[in-house]
Amino acid sequence: MKIIYLLALLLAVSVSGAAKYAGEFLSVGAGARGLGMGGAFCAVVDDVSSGYWNPAGLHLLRGQQAQFMHSERFGGLVKYDYLGYGRSDGETGLGASLFRTGISDIPNTNSLPWYDTGSDGVFGEDGTGVPGDAGDDDWDPVSNPDGTEGNGEWDPGEEIVYDESLITYDSAVDWALYLSWSRMLSGEFSVGASAKVIRRGLMGYSAFGLGLDIGARYQPSDAFSVGVNLQDISGTHLFWNNGVSESVLPTVKLGLALKWPISKFATVATIAADGDFRFEGREYSAQYNFSGVSLDTHLGAEFLVKDLVALRIGSSEGNMTAGLGLSFRLMDHPVGLDYAYLGHQDLDATHRVSLGAGF
Repeated sequence: MKIIYLLALLLAVSVSGAAKYAGEFLSVGAGARGLGMGGAFCAVVDDVSSGYWNPAGLHLLRGQQAQFMHSERFGGLVKYDYLGYGRSDGETGLGASLFRTGISDIPNTNSLPWYDTGSDGVFGEDGTGVPGDAGDDDWDPVSNPDGTEGNGEWDPGEEIVYDESLITYDSAVDWALYLSWSRMLSGEFSVGASAKVIRRGLMGYSAFGLGLDIGARYQPSDAFSVGVNLQDISGTHLFWNNGVSESVLPTVKLGLALKWPISKFATVATIAADGDFRFEGREYSAQYNFSGVSLDTHLGAEFLVKDLVALRIGSSEGNMTAGLGLSFRLMDHPVGLDYAYLGHQDLDATHRVSLGAGF
């Protein structure tokens, strides 16, 4: 069941030009901290993963930071890795983020033979009285004057001959590089941008693309912040080596965050909410749909105890998330180790682990 579901996802983002899901591999996220909070991180963005969630937050870094994350998605079917680096002087932040998504051992059945019977599944010229012959085989005087029988192409209804020795196995690998910049314009308002370079590979096909995200963040007080990230603002265009092209349409990510100390328990609580607005006509595949505009929600909470241990819980598009974080010093450098869990109603759970350090 899992492999069938996965192949359906691959088909949705393949070289068929289905732009509705062309950028799905870019929506996973960065860093187990934000993912443990359900991906509600657009307004929080105070670490190196800001280059992905909202580049306007990069200036909040203290000096330099690096972070690595590995993810086993859907019971190990999809390998996902993230490597990020950022630095800030307090006013201007710069960063780079590298993402890799890999799926191996994808069965390629293109070499399997089939019975070229036509769509009715029965050999015989149409109208000859062969039992079971539909008599038309999708015949059309303009678009299909010869019907589908004997046309040398597989058509729905034709039986495939299974021969395991003819099945080969291939892979799909996607790369994305984000180059990010942030600038504090005032004590309350900052802006940022991430230029994206994308390379995709799918079973012998490859594609190249460029894109741009623009973000802003407003924090009028220590307790409240709001963020917006205009992802793929001009449309991210992907060009495949077979001549097919597709575009990732813009997404508007809006977020807000509330933070307050609970001094009695030496804890800082953060509550955050994000909404991803897309304009691809996703309809039933999104949480909410309004006349072609879809909305997916992300909710999360973090409880940081004594600046050492963080407990997180959230919801990503209706799926439960949870996480745990540990902060410590190693050779006088701050280090953070984080874990995030994501449940799924159809596939196995996803586990993410990230390690970050300041220097």
